[in-house]
Amino acid sequence: MAMSVVILLTCAALRCGSLSPFSDNPGLDGSILEEMQTRGIPSAAACIIKNDRIVWTGSYGLADKENGVPATSQTVYLLASLSKTVIATAVLQLAERGLIDIDRDIGLYLPFNVRNPRYPQSAVTARMLLTHSSGLAGPQTDDELPGFYDWFPPDVAPPLGQTMTEYLLPGGPHHVPAVWKESAPGRRELYSNLGASLLAYLVECVSGEEFSSYCRGHIFLPLDMPGTSYKVADLDPARLAVRYMEEGGPIPHYTRRDFPGGQVKSSVEEFARFLAAWMNGGVFNERRILKAETVGEALRLHNRASGICLIWNRLLGDWYGHSGGVNGASSYIEFHPRDKVGLIILSNMYLKSSNPMYHPAGRIYALIRNHANRFRSSNKRNASPAIGGFHEGQPKELQGDPGAAFFSKSSL
Repeated sequence: MAMSVVILLTCAALRCGSLSPFSDNPGLDGSILEEMQTRGIPSAAACIIKNDRIVWTGSYGLADKENGVPATSQTVYLLASLSKTVIATAVLQLAERGLIDIDRDIGLYLPFNVRNPRYPQSAVTARMLLTHSSGLAGPQTDDELPGFYDWFPPDVAPPLGQTMTEYLLPGGPHHVPAVWKESAPGRRELYSNLGASLLAYLVECVSGEEFSSYCRGHIFLPLDMPGTSYKVADLDPARLAVRYMEEGGPIPHYTRRDFPGGQVKSSVEEFARFLAAWMNGGVFNERRILKAETVGEALRLHNRASGICLIWNRLLGDWYGHSGGVNGASSYIEFHPRDKVGLIILSNMYLKSSNPMYHPAGRIYALIRNHANRFRSSNKRNASPAIGGFHEGQPKELQGDPGAAFFSKSSL
């Protein structure tokens, strides 16, 4: 049976939040819907941003199949690993205030030392965690770190301090040797959800605020994103997309121990404000969350082999992006800082192989990216060597200069 489809196309001014319907590319809509039908994707919502305005949105399919609820630009999806860009924002805010030096031992800010027992003299820094080069495990599977990816009811994950001590400290109930890889800190890149959670705990220790509360107070609400949160309790349940397994069945809302790196929930309409701030040197609608020089440092290439910057990935043509994928959610963001064009794609299903939402080979991504190119001032698609990609697989040797001490505070 063909999938029921609702298409909503809007042009929105982010400043005032107004919406006025239009459709200027029915061929694009038809191609996206064809791919969704072929792949059995329940719904998707996407937008393109130019400067500080949404210039195109598309909402397709059903956010709740059982009740026939259509997706809209205000449907709230799980962002999965796009949440790591929020972690980076929080860490860099504290670095700007001189409360964190991202090039110093994070043990200076925590109630315990963080050391790979194979390299006890080598410090782990926030920069290493932001570039996935700390040596901490991914983990790639739940078997690697038993229990790390267990599901908990919404909003009741164990406290980050408890998780960090249980997994990182020798003698902890969940500590296993595999928590550390064989490479020295700063030497090899391996995507780490554990490392992202440690960054979030660093934010808690330095700010004195619970991590999700910090992000809501210092990032989401200042950007006028009241419908964005780590916590289900903060959100309108009528707008929450139902998550679906690839096999088709619904998934209950849940959280995990590593919630900071994967549990932000938002809509394309609201998350566009966050992306616009990054795209415009840290400011949106006269509300600044980062300094322009901080954004520039965050987007500085640290590893040519993978394209890693500080959490963000540099891609072909000087675009920057990040992907997210977990059972019941696929997500992708990308922006071009010079041309001030960005895109967001969210869905309530994750396809484990050949995900059509993602760079570089996904068809839905390619369709939307091609449409986004219309809004580029330079209209140049390949302005730099082919570097970068997403790196959730095998470790990569660092190539480049990861050590520029942009936030160094020698007096600390």
